[in-house]
Amino acid sequence: MNAETSYSPPASKVLGNDDLLGEILHRVDSPTTLVRAAAVAKRWLRVASGRVFLRRYRARHPPRLLGFFVTGDWMPRPEFVPMNAELTSAAVRRAAGSVFDTFPEYWSCVWDSRNGRVLLEFRDHVQRLFVRDVLQDPEGAMAELPPRPPALDDRFHAALLPDADEEDDDAACYLVNVHEDEGRSVSAEVTVLRRSGAWSLLCSAKAELAAPPGRIPMVTLLAGGKVYNVTEAGYIVCVDLATARLSAVDLPDGAAYDHERFGNLVPCRGDDSVLYLFHVEGDKLSVWLRWMDDDDGNQQVAGGWVLRDTVSVKETCGDLIELEQGSYLSKVDVVGVGDNAEFAFLELGVGDCDTYFVVYLHLGSRKAEMVYQRQRDQGNHDIIQVFPFTTAWPPVFPALASDEGDKHL
Repeated sequence: MNAETSYSPPASKVLGNDDLLGEILHRVDSPTTLVRAAAVAKRWLRVASGRVFLRRYRARHPPRLLGFFVTGDWMPRPEFVPMNAELTSAAVRRAAGSVFDTFPEYWSCVWDSRNGRVLLEFRDHVQRLFVRDVLQDPEGAMAELPPRPPALDDRFHAALLPDADEEDDDAACYLVNVHEDEGRSVSAEVTVLRRSGAWSLLCSAKAELAAPPGRIPMVTLLAGGKVYNVTEAGYIVCVDLATARLSAVDLPDGAAYDHERFGNLVPCRGDDSVLYLFHVEGDKLSVWLRWMDDDDGNQQVAGGWVLRDTVSVKETCGDLIELEQGSYLSKVDVVGVGDNAEFAFLELGVGDCDTYFVVYLHLGSRKAEMVYQRQRDQGNHDIIQVFPFTTAWPPVFPALASDEGDKHL
């Protein structure tokens, strides 16, 4: 073989190596640009759309926060608050702000917000659920979910959108109901709406736990194919949707749910079967993590909680709310969280002040920003919830043909 035939351009050596190509694509700054890069060739598409690559990419480039929805029993109409005008088109901001205009005379609330979609309830004499895909179709109409059959229980703790990265999941919506039966017995029912438009009972689970659950607040999370619901009895109820098994996850030492403070104990979804937990005691915010599966070799922490972070809310956010010498925080609640415990929305009250302040706190950088206020009037101590509105994940790639040669698309 002569030198001419053995020569291979340096670029070909790099781009022909999947590991090196993955390192290059890993540095692309946005999912939109990643999809465009993946369209160059089938090899690029195969690498960029792989699950292992996407898991690493998301860790480095998490979904961007575009704004948030505020909802609460005291609010007849929720509100949308934009936060990043540079990333959000005028059409998307207009669509997100107008999702509550469909039935202005109805009481409404937000149940969930995931991947550019929002799940809403409108209620007059009947209860109606709607989904609006704000990012994919900002000019489109809301889709009303079919009514549930009479045989299915109308009560539910939570209405939830499915995880977008679950494989082969044709679910459009889940309804979760968790309740105490007698003594230490706890039951859970999860109803699913399929994309075909049919409701059905997905799973029903029951178990005798170590202690009666006491109060079961509407603090519910869907993550990694499991539903988690906080109780005031020192544990979280966990329902595995695949096995219909109900179990209890003990809280970290010192953590407890305070029934007078809805936002002092809030679970948060994480990648790779990680469950995060935000806990507030006084002005101290603690963030815990726990691997719910030990398949990834996390034997040293399997079955236990690890303290990831602690934050003094007074020191971090005091300047934003003009916390003066001698004044105190009368209220610190976690009212919204970002996946992988990236950020939290905290609602703060100062002494006897009639104003509550919502602060956005990025955990990694400790960046804090005042983003919302509400008045505490007419004896209003009601709960609010904040649902982050983020860019969609995972990216939508073009279909890969069966011939996966290194050809241009």
